Amino acid sequence: MNRFHFTLFVVFIGSLTFLLLISLQSQAATFSGKVVDEKGNPVPDVVIAIQPSLDFRPVINIDDPEFNFPLPSTSDKTGAFSIEDIMPFVKNSLKLSLPDYQLLSIKIAGITIALNQQYHHFARFPFAIEPETDIEDVEITVRIRMRIRGQVLAEDGTPLSNTQVDLMVRRRSKNGTGGGSSGGTETLGIDGDFTRYVNSPAYYTVFVTYQGQSAESQEILLEEGQRLDGLTLTLEEKPDQPRKPQVVKAPVPHVRDPGRRAAAWQRQREGMWAINPDNRHAYKRIYADTHEEALAQATTQDAHLVAINDKAEQEWILAVFGKENYWIGSINDAKEGAKQWHNGDPVTYTNWDTEQLIAEPEKEEKTTKNFTVLIGVTGKWQQIREGNPVASITEKAILEKKDLIVGAPEPDEDR
Repeated sequence: MNRFHFTLFVVFIGSLTFLLLISLQSQAATFSGKVVDEKGNPVPDVVIAIQPSLDFRPVINIDDPEFNFPLPSTSDKTGAFSIEDIMPFVKNSLKLSLPDYQLLSIKIAGITIALNQQYHHFARFPFAIEPETDIEDVEITVRIRMRIRGQVLAEDGTPLSNTQVDLMVRRRSKNGTGGGSSGGTETLGIDGDFTRYVNSPAYYTVFVTYQGQSAESQEILLEEGQRLDGLTLTLEEKPDQPRKPQVVKAPVPHVRDPGRRAAAWQRQREGMWAINPDNRHAYKRIYADTHEEALAQATTQDAHLVAINDKAEQEWILAVFGKENYWIGSINDAKEGAKQWHNGDPVTYTNWDTEQLIAEPEKEEKTTKNFTVLIGVTGKWQQIREGNPVASITEKAILEKKDLIVGAPEPDEDR
């Protein structure tokens, strides 16, 4: 499943910090509870993660054996979840990943915190835990999200598989008092599929353009809680329309330009190349919800997922792009039996989290591929497969090019 359909919800409560002083026998701090819908029914398959805050935590040695990076937990069929080994006296951030739901509230220690949906994409929920303390009976309430799901076809009727298109959704309010639009570059799924989530009842129209061709849907009326699946958009050439005379208006001072904001956000998602002076390679951070999406973007940009060849290269990457989770190149066996990166480079350096390594099954038993994620907080590499909770909280990748600058002089002792 394309994890782009999943939405990350992060909650912000000013400077609110929960310091629970209940003394328990257990030495490990835990965070547990359940995920339910508005009617109190359990919601399974929600990934709950707690990550140490890089901005506010005290100075700690992440290489210390006593430092624990808590593993995410996935809610079971009863909605229950539990996260163990949370570092005490460290400000943490609560992060959720769940398909097709939006977060309504969190209830902790009898206090219910309602979420302002307008800002839930940009906020964080900080909290700390006393040693030998457990936070129990947390109740996370979610609601099913309204959405439009469809497919884009070429003019001959074939799906645009794994193709980047410009997709825009225009909204018109039911009472005619207003509207708006949102969109940008989107990578379609293997069947040309896409999903767009919406927040309120309204009339919606979907536009898609690709290489001079375009398609537009009829107006779609969505009432509260409704969804539309099965929308089909077929690209076609549009005849040239007579241009209307343009009226140039003087800019209005102190007025925000939504177009510029959208363009800036798009530039941020596409990333910029940075040159490592030690090896003269170019690197870029991109947004990619899956390893396959990261590979597809690398191919489109004539690059490859980064192959980390020494400790200095990894430290440079984390210093330039930030200590987050990143998809990196996978390591495979070469024909001669030696290890190599997926781009063919030999393996000269590794930094595996040995506790998270996956035992290799017999060749005939292999059913899924192994992927590699660089955990920015610890600097360790984790080997994961599809469905691993770490995959659902990994949203970015590092691309690498060896020949971005053509014709540049080779470095020497004086330069």
